[in-house]
Amino acid sequence: MKAKLILDYSRYVHISQNGRVKLMKKVIFINLLIILIFTLAACNTSEREIRSTGAYGTTHQPTKEGTKSFVKGVGEVDVLNIHGSIEGLERMKSFYDNMQNAVQSNLRIVHYTIEGAPIVTELTYNGESLEVKYDSTRDAFGSGEITTARCGNMVEEVNPTNTSYIAVDCKKGLNGMDEILEISYNVSQQDLFEFHLQYGMNKENEINTKTNIVKKGSNVSDFVIPASIKQEVYKRLVFANYLTEKDLKIACESNELKNYYLKVFINGGEQELAWAACDRTPDGVKLTKIAEYIIKQSEKHHSENHEITVQGYVLQIKDNTLLIGEDLNRLDYEWLKDEIDNLDAYIFDFVSLEGLNTGEFKIGDKIKAIIEGNKRSYKLGSVKVKEIHRIDVY
Repeated sequence: MKAKLILDYSRYVHISQNGRVKLMKKVIFINLLIILIFTLAACNTSEREIRSTGAYGTTHQPTKEGTKSFVKGVGEVDVLNIHGSIEGLERMKSFYDNMQNAVQSNLRIVHYTIEGAPIVTELTYNGESLEVKYDSTRDAFGSGEITTARCGNMVEEVNPTNTSYIAVDCKKGLNGMDEILEISYNVSQQDLFEFHLQYGMNKENEINTKTNIVKKGSNVSDFVIPASIKQEVYKRLVFANYLTEKDLKIACESNELKNYYLKVFINGGEQELAWAACDRTPDGVKLTKIAEYIIKQSEKHHSENHEITVQGYVLQIKDNTLLIGEDLNRLDYEWLKDEIDNLDAYIFDFVSLEGLNTGEFKIGDKIKAIIEGNKRSYKLGSVKVKEIHRIDVY
């Protein structure tokens, strides 16, 4: 099954002086217009064309899960990022874990620019320090250089809507930091995200968030999925790289007669996936876990007054309130902290927290808070805090 490639409008590609691709989230309105123009132009191109041929003759050969991608002119690639559709996230996680355990490792990452040029990042960990080499020589619009940076470590920063891998203690970069890879899964930035799951021996059961219906055999009931659950489903789908072609098994010799069909509605596109519970391929296992998570959540009673949490960095302390930039990573915070005079210029979410002892916090703290009532944006007012605590980043 094919699906339209969905670009994340919250980012634009910026080629820095060291030649790497930075997926910057500090976006102003004019940049969104530029992205929109590129996106509309890309709508006339099939996903196969986008994913297989770059503007400069570079090609990406789609691979089965568990094998490495191949990029012409680069060779085997561990992690491939095509406009937010990322293959090989397990290898990124494995490399990070190896670093935390002082295990020597190597990793090759390719980010594609909007024009279709591959930017190569080579990571080499010798057991004590990390070497980061950026190669933008295949990008006609970049610096065309190969640069190397020496760093001390890497952190994995997990937020509700994104996960970042950031090299730290570097001899270059903003405050010694350099973003290696970011995985974005903010469902609220999509115009539309709904799904229709059918399951059972004959797929006789279904869960449809588009019609708010749950069907178990002949029994039909209403179902409204909480925003937090929908966010979690979207995150899991992104980590499963659900928009790519999958080689799934729809039948196999097994006593497991459960079958699944999942249709995802995303913005103006759709993706359809069908597989059997006996599919033990990595893709099949991931999708079965997602389907079973959806089924489990559909069987729960979800309160309409579920707790709402806010997580982010403190940007300002004023009038007994904390101004929070939601779901920023540490590098985002460093970029943004001195440029908050005009919040309308950014696509970030901001919220002002009150009802707490602000003397316990300082600018730059990362916090997680449970709030009362519904969350409103900074421009619309403040929210009261029920509970709040700091989060250690590294």
